[in-house]
Amino acid sequence: MPQIKFNKSIINNIFLFCSFIYLVSAINNPVPNTDFSSVKNIIVFLRWIAPYALLPTLLIYLFIIDKNLKFEWIYFFFLIYILGLLIGYLVKPLGFSYHINSQNQIYWLICNSTAFLYFYIIRDKKDFNILILKIFIALIAIISIKFLTDVYIEFFIEIHNRDRVINFFYNIHSMSPDRQFLEQPVPRSSGLSRMTILLFLFLYIQIFFIKNTKYKTIIFFVITGFLALSIFNLQNRIAVFYIFILFFFTVIFNISDLGFKRKIIYSICIFVIPFLLHLNIQQFTLKIIKFYKGPEVEKKVEIYDEKKKEQLKKEEQIKKKQIEDNKAINRLKYQRLLLKSSTGRKELWSRTVKLFSINKFLGYGIQADRVVLGQNVSSLYFYSMLCGGIISIFSILLITCVLFLKSIRMILFKKIFTSNEIYTCFAILLIGFIYLRSIAEITFGIFGIDMILFFLSLNILRNSKYY
Repeated sequence: MPQIKFNKSIINNIFLFCSFIYLVSAINNPVPNTDFSSVKNIIVFLRWIAPYALLPTLLIYLFIIDKNLKFEWIYFFFLIYILGLLIGYLVKPLGFSYHINSQNQIYWLICNSTAFLYFYIIRDKKDFNILILKIFIALIAIISIKFLTDVYIEFFIEIHNRDRVINFFYNIHSMSPDRQFLEQPVPRSSGLSRMTILLFLFLYIQIFFIKNTKYKTIIFFVITGFLALSIFNLQNRIAVFYIFILFFFTVIFNISDLGFKRKIIYSICIFVIPFLLHLNIQQFTLKIIKFYKGPEVEKKVEIYDEKKKEQLKKEEQIKKKQIEDNKAINRLKYQRLLLKSSTGRKELWSRTVKLFSINKFLGYGIQADRVVLGQNVSSLYFYSMLCGGIISIFSILLITCVLFLKSIRMILFKKIFTSNEIYTCFAILLIGFIYLRSIAEITFGIFGIDMILFFLSLNILRNSKYY
């Protein structure tokens, strides 16, 4: 009899693992194509139908096979959030008529519901959640390496070919909106920063909590420092601000069994040195290129065209000013973290509040911001307000407050960061970053990487004895 239970457990885990991989495959899936003339088109279609196929399958698994139905506050609040989006979709907006793609709204409702149901089913399986978190991080690592490589190559080629200092990575062509990879838009600064932060936090936990050999520790320091440098160079304000918060957190709070002196050394290696390199990266690169190119022999060419002379003189002045502006001390003034611009968000949020009141506090339906505003509203809270109305925004605020207060209690009173629960600490750091992102991004409010990371972190947290 015990052997039968063991086999049943293995089968369940295989089913849940395969379901997770299939669910993840649907992230950022392009518009489906019913042309099945190629293998690529068939794969795209199979990815697109993943939520539709998984939702009924998971419902059958939960009610007939698993039968593990229990009331959970956070999951209950999230279900109410989805309900608000559904009501916004079903109820015709009062005083506001518009045409919306109903099929698109249904698809995203199904995606949200499928993700919610899947993670509810595995909520009590702490080890399984940690396993799929590691697998998910491995997948993210592959994607991040590919796009970070593209960005660095373009950055150095630009300097090599034109001897020109460029403004870090933020406006680099490798992350431009018109570029695609496998028929999908490439990650922009925000998306690539999020993936890089995820890898950074994973290695950060390894450095502080796991007793590594000397050489392994050095390797971890080098990789973590490189990831921190990349985050500074990508110049996404939320990510950079989070790194600064994490630096002060590392210095002030007790972490594992590390003494203050050792924490300072670690912080210098993984935060301070990368930031200094970030401020000087253009200057270092130019000097290295000039060194291996060798001394250039100045060729004196008589130029009789006065206009040409003037043009060359202006170009030389611009070049000198660029190099002067990019000295480390001056680069501090150009950090995007210090910019006051909201990049249009304030106007979008103001319009959201007006539309919210016009519709008598009801939502306009999931993804309605793309239609009524013409673009992403860029905030989880304003998205909830616009798309799900009073029901959804109230639910999201409850989720945020409950998890935030529990995390603070675990850090300050239960001293979780001095325990041996590595992945619980990792989950808290990840939740903190997702919450910070939620101010200026929709994050876990819509099916995607953030939603998966949020639920995985939630499940790991709620299975901790410190929760």
